[in-house]
Amino acid sequence: MHKGLKEAKIAIFKTRRREKLFKLICHYLNIQKEMKALIRMKFGLMLVAVMLFAVGCAATDGTTSGSKAKAKTYDPTGTWDYYVSTPDGGSAGKMVITGAPGAYVGVLQTDQFGELEMSGLDVQGTQMTANLEVMGMSADIDCSFDGDSMQGTVYLGDDALPIEATRVSK
Repeated sequence: MHKGLKEAKIAIFKTRRREKLFKLICHYLNIQKEMKALIRMKFGLMLVAVMLFAVGCAATDGTTSGSKAKAKTYDPTGTWDYYVSTPDGGSAGKMVITGAPGAYVGVLQTDQFGELEMSGLDVQGTQMTANLEVMGMSADIDCSFDGDSMQGTVYLGDDALPIEATRVSK
């Protein structure tokens, strides 16, 4: 009987160890899921910031100096393939700019967030600025054009993300 009691205690001890180990594994897996969700959210926010930047860059009017009435204004309208470099690798999509000087409209087409409208799109010379909202966060785009190329930065929170774009159609 004493031997049976000892075996029962050992069995209970092993069962409790297995239960504790199971709980620890479940807790670890839950933490991993939460971290992956946070990483995806951060990537999405950076993507939005880059898109805003690209739209802002595409809206510049192309003037360099002197009278704006005499200088030819840059026309950023068209469809642009953009790429934003992020700590997680990067994000690409299309930026579509329509309108005329002083009334440009821009939209970023993304797989992750669908269409994101740019607000405050302003083109001065070959410089463009714009704003965009991604998942409740504001992103600012600041870029410059050189022919059918665009380069700049998307500012999202404390992050400054490089953005590049190439016009694929007018």
